[in-house]
Amino acid sequence: MTIEQKKISLINWITTLEDELILDQMVEFKDHSLDELPVAIVQLLKMAEAEPDEKLVKHTSAKEFLKMK
Repeated sequence: MTIEQKKISLINWITTLEDELILDQMVEFKDHSLDELPVAIVQLLKMAEAEPDEKLVKHTSAKEFLKMK
């Protein structure tokens, strides 16, 4: 699975979540330092940061991003 596919899969999963507890936990991630985040999320953030600008996908919403598949 490519990084793009992983991102789309993650976005799809988040947009269909109905478990408020999980959503609340995800909101808390925004306020934590990298040392406090789960390793998988830190890896995803580092991979995204390492992408060259010309490979980045500019979008304004998850719906627009998903249309680009």
